[in-house]
Amino acid sequence: MATQSVLTIVTGTLQFPFIAVSRIAERFNLWNVRTEVDRCLRVIDSFDRAIPSAFTAVLVAAEDHRSEIHAGVDPIAMIRALFVRIRWNRIEGASTIEQQLVRTVLGCYERSIQRKLREQAIAIAVSRQRNKRQIAIAYLSIAFYGSGCTGIAGLNRRCGGDLQNADRHTILEMIARLKYPEPVIPTSLWRQKINQRVRYFEERMSIDNMPPSGPIDWRTVGRVRAATRLGN
Repeated sequence: MATQSVLTIVTGTLQFPFIAVSRIAERFNLWNVRTEVDRCLRVIDSFDRAIPSAFTAVLVAAEDHRSEIHAGVDPIAMIRALFVRIRWNRIEGASTIEQQLVRTVLGCYERSIQRKLREQAIAIAVSRQRNKRQIAIAYLSIAFYGSGCTGIAGLNRRCGGDLQNADRHTILEMIARLKYPEPVIPTSLWRQKINQRVRYFEERMSIDNMPPSGPIDWRTVGRVRAATRLGN
């Protein structure tokens, strides 16, 4: 508990400059932020409660496990990504669910500092106006899972048209596809990456005692054991 409190304080302190930039960008409409925030809010509102909580719980644990203590950007993940880049020259993601939603809605993927600052400013502004679950639902409702599988329509097809009763493995695999989208022609290497990611989810989320199949009620496992510090 003490560790979590310290983490919350550190995150809150480190993210203050990003929040300040977001406020300034909104105040003066830098980068056309207001219009883009409105676009994101309309998408969020159009998918309210469209995705069961089992999917969003796995998403948070897999992609953004500090979601509850940050305001749209995760400075700790950014510091870690910078360290990995300097130490091992490897690119590692540090985007929050809010940022992933913004990027998907705006369709902007260029690698530039200005694009990243704009994305962060919008993500923070969106986070102020909608709650975490609404944002996670919207992201999963429009995300790309691979060839011929986009958004809630793609999820429904993969889950037999019944998201509410999707089994554990299917949910974990669909969230794994956010990192490794299915190619037009699936390869053994792609399948290996998906299987490894699913195993990683299962190990890190401590769901050993859950049934091997059938729907998941994440409320019975303490919100996935606070995601057990699952990495991005």
